[in-house]
Amino acid sequence: MKNIATVFRKEFYRVVSDKRLIFTTILLPGLAIYLMYSFLGGAIGNEFEDIQSHEMIVYVGNVPDDFSDYLDTLDLNVIYTDYVASEHDEILDLILIGEVDLLLRFPTTFDSDIDGGILSDVLTYYNPGEKYSEFSYGVYMTELNTYRQSVAYDRYGEAFYVFTTDINNDEHIIIDEDKAIGQGFAMLLPMLIIMFLFSGAMSIGPDSIAGEKERGTIATLLVTPVKRSEIAIGKVLSLSVISLFSASSSFVGIILSLPKLLQGAGEEISMNIYSMGDFVMLFTVLLATVLVIVGIISIISAYAKTIKEASMLILPFYFLSIVMGMSTMFSGEAHSNIFIYLVPLYNSINIIISILTFEVVATQYILTIVSSLVYVVIFIIILNRLFESEKIMFSK
Repeated sequence: MKNIATVFRKEFYRVVSDKRLIFTTILLPGLAIYLMYSFLGGAIGNEFEDIQSHEMIVYVGNVPDDFSDYLDTLDLNVIYTDYVASEHDEILDLILIGEVDLLLRFPTTFDSDIDGGILSDVLTYYNPGEKYSEFSYGVYMTELNTYRQSVAYDRYGEAFYVFTTDINNDEHIIIDEDKAIGQGFAMLLPMLIIMFLFSGAMSIGPDSIAGEKERGTIATLLVTPVKRSEIAIGKVLSLSVISLFSASSSFVGIILSLPKLLQGAGEEISMNIYSMGDFVMLFTVLLATVLVIVGIISIISAYAKTIKEASMLILPFYFLSIVMGMSTMFSGEAHSNIFIYLVPLYNSINIIISILTFEVVATQYILTIVSSLVYVVIFIIILNRLFESEKIMFSK
């Protein structure tokens, strides 16, 4: 145990004694994520506010009095200009270049068509390539649909409605708001967490073993009286702690910036929906997951001859972890199949989803932690075998 602690301190000190490495490995990921997501949230919020505050420029022709009166009751930020048939092509050109947002034309016979039961076609012209024009079109299509129903009701009365839906049912929306917010987090966070755990381990893992092989310093360590299994355990633990620091930095950056990002899109969210127990479970899953990731990277690093080779061999596993995260991104739900929680990394992704959506099953949680630790033991045994192979450890 003493030798393991010695190897652990050596590896840990190698990183923490280098201020630049501390900044780039531990502090920079979280800071970069926070700044990027906060900036993105601010940009989205500014764009949303810009569209909402834009004064719409709408050309109208032959608008019925009752529809005009209805529009006057709405709080719309709009400038109306009367449509002139001789200027039709010019108006379309203005819509094309974004100087006019919408042209709304009613037929000259609209009122008589309605009274005579004749189908009347209202014409709209807009540019979906211009954000203001597309927004204006959406606003007026909504109001036209409302007006259409009003006209139909005036003509047919209640006979117009074949059936109604929830007119007197104020309780038809049944939702657990905390779970709904949790499902929003569950669509994004599991993939990001696994990505950051992997990237944190990738930034230091190849140098820890393959780097020492490349520099020739691994030979000095291997000829000491320390058991090679103790060297393997010490390196895995030290890399795991450093990787967890890096992942924690990224996770904190996500947690602090994600509300800003979603609020920029008009959604109000808070992390206060989760209890301390939820965060403890999440942390234990992160710890078990980072041990598995470091075990994989350590084996690859021990097998590789150089840092470059180790980094190249790790990439397929990194991409595979991203695919695993993306496979659950759109469902927002964890698998119920118990055997899924025996698959390394994929079990962590699913149990993280369960924690975020308040649907943790004790059996699945325990199975994830235990199976991950079993995989770590297997990886350490494999790493020890690699350390004992002179051909692998001293290959050039």
